[in-house]
Amino acid sequence: MRSTRTYRGRTVAVAAVATGLLAGGITAGALTADGSPAPGTAGESVANAAAEAGQVQYVALGDSVAAGIGAGSPTPDSFDPKEQACFADGAKTTRVANSSLAYPKRVASALKAELDFQAFCGASVKATLNQQTETLDKNTDLVTVQVGANDFGFAGILTDCYLYNPPATDDCNSKINGVASRYRADLPGRLDTLYETIKKKAKNADVVVVGYPDLVKNKATLACFGDGAWPTSTHRAIGRAADALNSVIESRAAAYGFTFIDPRASFKGHEICADTEWVNGVSNPPVESFHPNAAGQQALGWLIWQHVKP
Repeated sequence: MRSTRTYRGRTVAVAAVATGLLAGGITAGALTADGSPAPGTAGESVANAAAEAGQVQYVALGDSVAAGIGAGSPTPDSFDPKEQACFADGAKTTRVANSSLAYPKRVASALKAELDFQAFCGASVKATLNQQTETLDKNTDLVTVQVGANDFGFAGILTDCYLYNPPATDDCNSKINGVASRYRADLPGRLDTLYETIKKKAKNADVVVVGYPDLVKNKATLACFGDGAWPTSTHRAIGRAADALNSVIESRAAAYGFTFIDPRASFKGHEICADTEWVNGVSNPPVESFHPNAAGQQALGWLIWQHVKP
């Protein structure tokens, strides 16, 4: 069976892989570990036909989640957990490498697309705008963008909360609440500038904006230190910040006619300290902490696939 999708008025073949979203979990048996269709599946034969019809031109923008940091392959080699987390050298000249298990790699493999993997660890909205959008043009077919979480120091605050909370719970929660307020007040304008640029440069592209999963459960987990042994009040503060972040991203994506992918429902029950984690807890190297692991990246890839598949 062949399946096709029309991009910019031309028909391209894509990998039609059977998928399932069951009770918030994702069944992904038809893809291999790197995201390509499994041998012998219908998806494999369809994907192999892509070259006959022309490749999808796919540009992936965003931060460390989009870059797959936390999924391994390779495992980042980084120094200070706060100041140099995204760099492999003390001089901050070499960023940690993007993962081969990141969802853009998986989506590109399933689509048989040509991937321009622009996302990088530590990217803010401004960095994405200034350093990742140059290759977008009228020939771009698909854009994914996931950015915004880094803009107001959330990662550094989580590190502080892990190191000093408790006993500094009130201070930790106050800082997290402050980030949530900045998301609501200041992030919309920043995203508008980025999204406007994407819309102008990649005027023919299908643009998919990816939100962020919840990192932790709504309540503290006894005898689990992967979440920093945070009390329930901190868990809920983090949840409120995630809600604020995703709400703003969804709203601004809608304003530009972009598709928004919200991963929170699918990640429910797979947070840090869950029986089956899709998010890393406190990790070594520290840069992998509080990021989706390989299973989480596969889940993100499948959620995007629901939109881009034929």
